[in-house]
Amino acid sequence: MKVGITLSGGAARCIAHLGVLEVFKKAGIPVHLISGTSGGGLVGALYASGRYSLEELVRSVSGLNWWQVTHPVISRRGLLSSDRIRRFVQEWIGEMTFDQTTIPLAIVATDLRTGGKVVLKDGPIAPAVQASCSLPVIFKPTFYGGRLLIDGGYASQLPVRVAKEDMGADFVVAVDVNYGGMEGAGTPRNMVQIAIQLASLWARKNAEEEAQRADGLVRVNVAGIGLTDLRQGRELLKRGRLAAQSALPWLEKRLAGIA
Repeated sequence: MKVGITLSGGAARCIAHLGVLEVFKKAGIPVHLISGTSGGGLVGALYASGRYSLEELVRSVSGLNWWQVTHPVISRRGLLSSDRIRRFVQEWIGEMTFDQTTIPLAIVATDLRTGGKVVLKDGPIAPAVQASCSLPVIFKPTFYGGRLLIDGGYASQLPVRVAKEDMGADFVVAVDVNYGGMEGAGTPRNMVQIAIQLASLWARKNAEEEAQRADGLVRVNVAGIGLTDLRQGRELLKRGRLAAQSALPWLEKRLAGIA
């Protein structure tokens, strides 16, 4: 039986994915493949590469800041360049391609011209992560494979279908790091906040639809933590661990019943 883990998008909140993966590893929950969107794709890429332990990844993200992965750009297509996201991933895994990962990996982006889901699972990983993280207005779109791509959350925020239909998973555990995230968000006050709010609303809708297809769902409560708040890294790790620990009893029972 192939067990797949699906990691949602969620910008800074995706740090919580590492807390979930930590608990799963300690409990012996198998991870035979990973599908991820946006920040979930980035976390999935670093973990699937097999080059680093979860402990090493956790230590590194605790001090992460936005200037390590973004920089302003003069462009009519976006406020920031996502080139540093690509370089950040390259610093960790070099020019690794999808066929070189220890754990099979797929990353989701959105075709800006058609709005369709684009499943990236061949070729270099770093630009695929860059494309999947390219939130419109905030970031310039990314050219990849002859297409203009933007953040995968517009097409598949929680890519359960990818894990099942494109990767052949028999049992999929979906991890959503945006539960409770809309609470207390307040009214958007500028163009950036409006863009993030619109993206969040659209992503939440398709995430709810795909969550129903998952065999197990782990919801990390991120109430009070914004999408861009990297300063809450330690708290996000803690909440990820708590959500995974709460899910373990039913998850272990279900896996044992179908093994």
